[in-house]
Amino acid sequence: MEFAFNRHEPVYNRILFVLTLDRQKMKERILIGEEAQIRFRLQEDMDADLLCDATRPLGTFLSEFEHDTDGEWNRLGLSPLREALHSNRRKQPALEQTAGEFLSKKYLTGDPVRMYAAFRIWNEYLRAREPRDRPAACERFIRKMNGFTATFMETPPLEFDPDTGRPQRLNISHRIWGSVPDEDTRLDLWYPDNKRGAECVAAYVSLHPLIIYYLNRLSDWGLYIRKCKTCGKIFLARSQRYELCSEKCRKAQALENKRDFDKRARDNRYDLVYKNECQHWRNIINKAKKNPGFPADRLGEMQAAFEAFKKEALQRKRAIKTEKASPNEFTDWLKRISFWIWRNADRAAC
Repeated sequence: MEFAFNRHEPVYNRILFVLTLDRQKMKERILIGEEAQIRFRLQEDMDADLLCDATRPLGTFLSEFEHDTDGEWNRLGLSPLREALHSNRRKQPALEQTAGEFLSKKYLTGDPVRMYAAFRIWNEYLRAREPRDRPAACERFIRKMNGFTATFMETPPLEFDPDTGRPQRLNISHRIWGSVPDEDTRLDLWYPDNKRGAECVAAYVSLHPLIIYYLNRLSDWGLYIRKCKTCGKIFLARSQRYELCSEKCRKAQALENKRDFDKRARDNRYDLVYKNECQHWRNIINKAKKNPGFPADRLGEMQAAFEAFKKEALQRKRAIKTEKASPNEFTDWLKRISFWIWRNADRAAC
């Protein structure tokens, strides 16, 4: 089924967005077309004429669902067409071109959600051009299409904690529709084969109820949406303990863990030497304080030297973390400092 974003005879039959989920194969299938043609395709008739027939990993619909934070669908898709319905013939081509180019780009992405929304907006515009009462037709057009664009501007179906990256609980209670028209919440449930082995849901007015249906099914099946800590890919798992999406990411994470372990081991060695040196300083200064005959000016010099030592040590440790210096250079510097410490230790003991 071909479609172009220019003036032509509109499609008058209902074009549906049909979703079927396969728990065993962990796949989702989306079909877009007339109901009869979709049913033919579900019966393995490959000659059935459809706009889209896509099979993808389970969860893709949710993870890649269109999210329009800037309101582009309204600004570049709906608004020019609304203005075209209220404009004269000279202005209409430019407005149609603006909307057509935007919708065509969305359609050519091959993403079923974008394809369906782009098709429905343009086709409903073509139908709105036919009545003589353009203002009324325009109002119906905008009212129908707002159901699609509003869904794109809502909170994404999948949300992750910005601090931890952990997925937030699949909670549909915040999606209370309130005054949304009843038809915008409706799905048709199909069992296209006699054995009722496959369950399909069909949407027409809005894609919103498909999100709720999908989230409910995943919850019923005990599947958890996770975000891979290595590559950032969103995937489904049978337990919340899973953090990596593939064997490739598991190997990459194991390598990263080894690097972190080796780095911590190096850090611990030079940091332990530093802590021991600090303790030596404190012991010497405490002995000097307890020695009544120890010169006060000398004690002050030692305390000032200790503060200078800690300040320089902090700078040298930062240089190690930024790889501007090596741990060996730091420990060599500490050894040189030790001579001064032990030399003053004898004086403090006297």
